[in-house]
Amino acid sequence: MTKDMVTETLEDLRARTGLASKFAWLMVSGMTAMCYREKGEATLVEIWRRLLTGEQKDRFLAALDKLEIRDNPPAVTAALYHYFSNSIGGLNMQVVVESPRKAWIRYMAPWGSYPGIAALAVPHAVRRTILSTWHPRNGELLGCPRLGWVATKFVSEGHPYDEGYFYEYDHDLSPAERFRVEHVEKTPEFLPEAAPKLNPETWPEARILKGGYNYGVDYVRHVIAILYELLGVNAATDIIRAAMRLLAAQFTKDLAATTGHSGTDALSVLQMFAALFAAFRNDVTVEGDSRHAVLRLQGFNPFTDAAAPELRAAVYEFFAMAVRQQNGHLRLERAPLTADGSEVWTLSDAGEWLW
Repeated sequence: MTKDMVTETLEDLRARTGLASKFAWLMVSGMTAMCYREKGEATLVEIWRRLLTGEQKDRFLAALDKLEIRDNPPAVTAALYHYFSNSIGGLNMQVVVESPRKAWIRYMAPWGSYPGIAALAVPHAVRRTILSTWHPRNGELLGCPRLGWVATKFVSEGHPYDEGYFYEYDHDLSPAERFRVEHVEKTPEFLPEAAPKLNPETWPEARILKGGYNYGVDYVRHVIAILYELLGVNAATDIIRAAMRLLAAQFTKDLAATTGHSGTDALSVLQMFAALFAAFRNDVTVEGDSRHAVLRLQGFNPFTDAAAPELRAAVYEFFAMAVRQQNGHLRLERAPLTADGSEVWTLSDAGEWLW
């Protein structure tokens, strides 16, 4: 399994990007949830504020031409951007264009971040931050000072989905007027057959799958960068290390099944690891047998292209814990980085219970 995936079939692409997106969102959720546990609500809210500000700066304007939506009225352009970009990223979205000046979007449950029952522990402030950080700036970025964003529903506050609408007013808005909350009990119905569609000629399935993959990778990288900015290298790696251990304890069996490598011998476990790394287009090989196998890894996506030793060690804790989840007789050893930046991991059956 290598970076060179020129011959990748559409079926292979679906499987690879599906695995990558699943693992990426588990990592984003795990790292931010661990930061919430250890550092509190204010830090979690600040992470999401910075995360969305950074994503907007990198994505918004360039995407208008890619998505072929620039020529719509500002409210419609803004709504279609969020609808299409988040749909490509794997979110379940709805859009309703009520008029040229008013367009609704909905983020349907379940959330991509904080899967399962974890969503119940997320404070209200996070969803309000997410829906008040990016969306109100759309008018500014589109050069339309009359465009505002109104949030109308929040899942975390008991509604069926996160919802709001973009509206172009008759006057310019001050920064404080660009966002407001207005509870609206009954809102327009989404009709899938009438919903705008991406151009199938410029957006074939393969491009959508690759776009969803990039979406997840970007979020992992930005979360890690923000943790370093906010907490410094020592506290950030402590958070990442703890998150990786718990993610492995909770999700190893599920990820192993998804990769198709559920075996518990040395070769099978390293094949599962290789599938995870290959899903992010790292160059990785595995050789050996059921009692002794070796993994060679070049690259460290999605974490970074040139990960610091502290970050590599923190992420490695996922795999060390995954080994323990799969087979308590296996010993994992990680050699120092080689001159070309490669890693070599050796997994051996000790023939006895190690823990």
